[in-house]
Amino acid sequence: MSSSYHNKIFFVNKRYLSLFKYIILAIMLKILLSIIFFGIFFLSSRQESIPNIPVEDYEIVDLVKKFYDSDVNAATGSNIILNYQGHNTIQGINDAAPSPLFTKVDTSIRRKPTFKAYIALMDNYNENVGVRDTPNSKEKGEIDKFLNSVINTTIGKEFYNFLKSKNHPFVSSERTYFNWLKQLWFGTYSRAKGVPDSSGFEHVFMGEIKNGEISGLHNWYRFHYLESQWQKENFDYKGFIIKRFKVMASVKFSWKGYYKKGGSFFVGTSPEHDFFVYTLCFLFRRGSRGCSIEINGCPASITAHEIHQNDKVYIGSLFPNVGPMNEKCRRYNSGF
Repeated sequence: MSSSYHNKIFFVNKRYLSLFKYIILAIMLKILLSIIFFGIFFLSSRQESIPNIPVEDYEIVDLVKKFYDSDVNAATGSNIILNYQGHNTIQGINDAAPSPLFTKVDTSIRRKPTFKAYIALMDNYNENVGVRDTPNSKEKGEIDKFLNSVINTTIGKEFYNFLKSKNHPFVSSERTYFNWLKQLWFGTYSRAKGVPDSSGFEHVFMGEIKNGEISGLHNWYRFHYLESQWQKENFDYKGFIIKRFKVMASVKFSWKGYYKKGGSFFVGTSPEHDFFVYTLCFLFRRGSRGCSIEINGCPASITAHEIHQNDKVYIGSLFPNVGPMNEKCRRYNSGF
């Protein structure tokens, strides 16, 4: 055979060898991608998620109205007196309020069962993120007492019945209901330094200090409590950003030398009211869509975000946004 023939065979074999290598590489790449895909699928299938159950906007609005009308533990009338004082802005650095926001909160409020259970939790947390929060047996008992207290209110039962009407798996039994509320709100996770330093409840109902500013703190009674302890807590109200009578507000304040540029909360509502309004919006309106509601005729919305850690889902943040003023809001609150 001629050398040209041998060369031709050599080049053909070399070409097939290269093609064979590419085929092997393609097969290996396909196998690798399959492993990655199934790994991601396996991990995501293990990670908890909130069931995606359809609920209409009007159903949420109607249920929140029902909560407000059923709020027998709310601070109403002369039991609560506000002094908004001067207007401030998100960017503002001045103090537009020489006096406290709450001129009066009647002492009878703190004797109501759900307020009493809420107040008992206030010394259980370190407000600084990055510091481990490990509840002891006494504090765990106080958490259970608070949950049982709000669950057994009229509002708590209305919320439970609403979930039942939607065949929500979180209410497959009363124990399941309790456990899910406990995990979502009180399950601990990390916001900084990889330590269990936070929970949804601490963030929303107590407030935290993170990156040199106040984070969370979206409950009026917690605000009042810190304001009443202003010397010990170094707490100072700086003026309102938005006010809606004795219904809700967005305000500026400082705590232990750190600022909250704008923090919002409902005014006068009971712990169970806020707890279940927030939970409702978390379950059905998390993310960018927002949760449109109405409080005593005044439009508002709730922003809700979740956190996933250790294959579990928790409440990350929840806060109200004060909506635009309208005639209905003015009419409903004309006696303010």
